[in-house]
Amino acid sequence: MDSTKIEGWLYVIQPHRLRIRFPRKRYFVLEGRQATCYKSKPIHDGEKQSLKKGVIQPYTKVVDNGRENIHGQVLHTFTLSDPSFDQQQMKLAARTAEEAAKWMSAFRDAASSQAPLRQNLAVPKRKPYFRFFERGREGGQEVPDWTGFWTSMREQGDVIAESPWKILGCKNGLRLFRESSKSKGRFTSKFADDHPAIMAVGVVKAPCESVFDTVMALGDSRAEWDFCYSTGRIVERIDGHTDIVHKQLRRKWLPGHMRGRDLLFHRYWRREYDGSYVILYRSVSRKDCPTRSGTVRAKLKSGGYVISPLTGEGEQPARSLVRHMLEIDWNTWKSHFKPSRVQKITLRMLERIAGLRELYKAKVIEPTWVDASREFDDQAAKEEKEENEERAIVVSDQEPKSAHIDEQESFLRVNDTDEFFDAPDDSDQEDLPDDMLRSVSETEGTEEFEPETKSLPKFSKTASFVKRIHALAAAAHKKGAQPQTEFSSRDAELLDREGTLPKSSFYCSWSAADPSTFLIRGKNYLRDNKKVKAKETLMQLVAVDWFTSNQREDHIASRENTFMQKPKVRKLGRSFFFIVNLQVPGSPTYSLVFYYMLKQSLDQIPLLEKFVNGGDRFRSSTFKLIPHVAEGSWIVKQSVGKTACLIGEALDLHYFHGKNYLELDVDVGASSVARGVVSLVFGYMSKLVVEMAFLIQANTEEDLPEMLLGTCRVSSLDVSKAVQLNPSA
Repeated sequence: MDSTKIEGWLYVIQPHRLRIRFPRKRYFVLEGRQATCYKSKPIHDGEKQSLKKGVIQPYTKVVDNGRENIHGQVLHTFTLSDPSFDQQQMKLAARTAEEAAKWMSAFRDAASSQAPLRQNLAVPKRKPYFRFFERGREGGQEVPDWTGFWTSMREQGDVIAESPWKILGCKNGLRLFRESSKSKGRFTSKFADDHPAIMAVGVVKAPCESVFDTVMALGDSRAEWDFCYSTGRIVERIDGHTDIVHKQLRRKWLPGHMRGRDLLFHRYWRREYDGSYVILYRSVSRKDCPTRSGTVRAKLKSGGYVISPLTGEGEQPARSLVRHMLEIDWNTWKSHFKPSRVQKITLRMLERIAGLRELYKAKVIEPTWVDASREFDDQAAKEEKEENEERAIVVSDQEPKSAHIDEQESFLRVNDTDEFFDAPDDSDQEDLPDDMLRSVSETEGTEEFEPETKSLPKFSKTASFVKRIHALAAAAHKKGAQPQTEFSSRDAELLDREGTLPKSSFYCSWSAADPSTFLIRGKNYLRDNKKVKAKETLMQLVAVDWFTSNQREDHIASRENTFMQKPKVRKLGRSFFFIVNLQVPGSPTYSLVFYYMLKQSLDQIPLLEKFVNGGDRFRSSTFKLIPHVAEGSWIVKQSVGKTACLIGEALDLHYFHGKNYLELDVDVGASSVARGVVSLVFGYMSKLVVEMAFLIQANTEEDLPEMLLGTCRVSSLDVSKAVQLNPSA
């Protein structure tokens, strides 16, 4: 059993009877798979009566909710939930993003370490996952240092692609780069070079956490390093990772004849698994935030920060590599300001990184995450006393009763000891009986696994013979019922025009991406942790649909007049199809549907056969996506990334079986992080060329090397070209 142990203070966030959220501080201990929650810190093992105790079940989903302001406290929140039981969830919070990320990683490791044991698998240490599209080399990544930064930047991820940045020069100890117009795509405006994307790169001697907090701050402290900044405020908080920010820039640093400028932009942030922070900007328009008199609003096409940790030697202080990028239209008169002069204004603004570097040189700012647990300990007795007084007002002498706790029960179960916020009424204590709770726990993790073999009674020779006859008949029936693939390139060509999106390499179209662009796990991945270029795919992309509707559309394959219901497709009844439906949230909603036809018989590919015929939990824990923005702006490439991700860990996946197909629906709107990515990308869709690869993650020697299920390349999607889908009956 895994003996990894982590303990510390967290906040439990749940509403009380008035639906008002109150964070309550609890001490958590996670040792291996066993999780325990205490009211106060236990000095010795077993000294304190636990409030909650149980096992982190397989496939437990850990979702990062970002920052939330709860009664004046800015907390970094995350949710533990069981996808099979909506009521079994717990929302927790930490004081810092660093502390929250540490706990999220520990809970994910506890959940993933249990699932393989039930299948007798040996899985290497996995990277934690908390967002829709992650970047970085899976299974561990070397953090780039100053000298090797450019190489690591070019090779980073599970996609082979060249860096779009070209160096301009150096100034104030910063390296300056310019994004090539070729990387933005074929459909970019010819005036794009008038406002090029420029990036400054520098090293700051401070931990990433401190630099992130400094960059995100909008108070008076920002004036200590940001010479462009005058005032700022948050106009609207959308969720824990997204808000709308207004900034008024100072007039003095601008050229003499320019009026003052302000910015109104959408700000999105996230923390990567390697400790990096990504902050992305994009201008928005709002009627409730007009421009002040004498000020001109600049348009921030894209921009942001990437703050990455640098490895130190010995006792060398922590350092961070800070990349600051801006693509901004200053809204100037072209007759007075040539493009070269406008570029100088952007370069001047990027020099803020030098001010940030000098700020940390001048004074030592202790990172907020170093002694977060100490701050909890200092106030433990005080808050516990206040909480006891609150409980005494509601009900006197009511304490959680000691009860027998089955250590194999789920930690997320609901029982009568979960009274963190105020004393419940008698009616609130009508919980499920213990035997029902245990049955729920036993159901988890057993859905996709064979039951333990029990001793069978001895049969006579005749009974054994009859049993074998029945087994052979059942196997023959199953084999005959299984759709067999009779793939031919001619059949695939006949289906190319059956989808609503045309096949080509031009505007608003699709084609198959080159498999060698993507990196997958090699034969010896469990030993050397190396990935290799993919050579081919198991399926061929035969059609793509681009639908719009006023609601989320599930099970597209069963709808009338869609691809799977067309006569040409129905004639290929013995061919097996795999369908991926990407459900894009919004008003209206959109569905991008990919149809893949298997090139060989399903029973010839054991891992795929297990995926098709297995349970939903196994599918969600192994279905993997590798994204790649082949052509597009920096902000889109940064938000999407190019590393393989198990999307079932962050999004809701729904599966639908047909006679000769399996449809997988990806609900992108199920995650606030994914919605933030979509909100950034959606405005650039007509200028993007996006490539994707779908595969099943291989966790054993028998399943390696991995094989791509299929690839796709979508060019310049136009929302006006989406076909209206009739609502389901």
